[in-house]
Amino acid sequence: MYKYFPATHSILSVGSLEKDVLPEYGLNSVIDFRLLRIGLNDTYLVKTSNGIKYILRIYRANWRSVCEIMYEIDVLNHLSEKGIPVSKAIPKIDGDYIRVISAIEGVRYAVLFTFADGNNFPWETEPESTAFKYGKAVGKIHNATQDFSSHHTRFSLDLKHLVDNPLKSIDAMLSHREDDRDYLHQLSDKLQKHIGFFQKDDLENGFCHGDFNRGNGHIADAGTITFFDFDCCGWGWRAYDIAVFRWGARLIKKEKLLWEHFVRGYTEERILTEANLKVTQLFVGIRHLWLLGLHTSNGSDLGFGFMDQKYFDNAIKFLRDWEDECFT
Repeated sequence: MYKYFPATHSILSVGSLEKDVLPEYGLNSVIDFRLLRIGLNDTYLVKTSNGIKYILRIYRANWRSVCEIMYEIDVLNHLSEKGIPVSKAIPKIDGDYIRVISAIEGVRYAVLFTFADGNNFPWETEPESTAFKYGKAVGKIHNATQDFSSHHTRFSLDLKHLVDNPLKSIDAMLSHREDDRDYLHQLSDKLQKHIGFFQKDDLENGFCHGDFNRGNGHIADAGTITFFDFDCCGWGWRAYDIAVFRWGARLIKKEKLLWEHFVRGYTEERILTEANLKVTQLFVGIRHLWLLGLHTSNGSDLGFGFMDQKYFDNAIKFLRDWEDECFT
């Protein structure tokens, strides 16, 4: 008999976090502390009496290691030192960044971040100028991380991470849709073959945020853009990093409109070679495969309910439509 029934993803008590964890950061009196959202990690909003807001992230058990989290914190400190606005980690009073929590499902890690000032980007009202500003901000991050290094190790954003591993979890969900499963494997082979056509030195490698999806940033009234949620970051192809934006624009059927202005903003900050620009089209498909793998591999914690027949119908249609354009 279990003393407590096992869990894979518990919701930690707000009251206990406020009592036992927040005091370790030496904050001013907390006047509001609430759970914002449950996802790959759990996110809490902290408001203090002096008007300052913070974000407390509780990583899921077995999601990120201490070393991987410290890599993320290292790059945030690096960017902040370079004057790039980011939601950076706040050390505890003892100087450590990570608070270890023993939850019923295992060890979880808590990190407190500064709040990204501003509001969501005005994509609906100012799409062209917003995409341009977004592209410039991404270019500045890539410039500022040219000399970034960390002694902490982290996964690479390579084809194993972006394609091979995702396919393993997707396969299990498509056992009753063999034609679609075979199609995804054929597409994977095709994508990896075409990536291989590019010479190794043609494609730039460096630090990547990994999730420039139009939503992981705020813009202030003065125009300052502050990025947050570096949880998918790692070392990889810079073309993949910017292709995430292109993919996101395609999802809302505004690829042609937004991508052109994003690239214009990005290239005001740094050079984008023809090869790196061209390969972004391939990475759009790779990104969608990665997303399917992210969902299917985390369903035990996040739920499988939304991954119904319509979900996979839409995903396959997205990839087939994209493939028709990409390879014609």
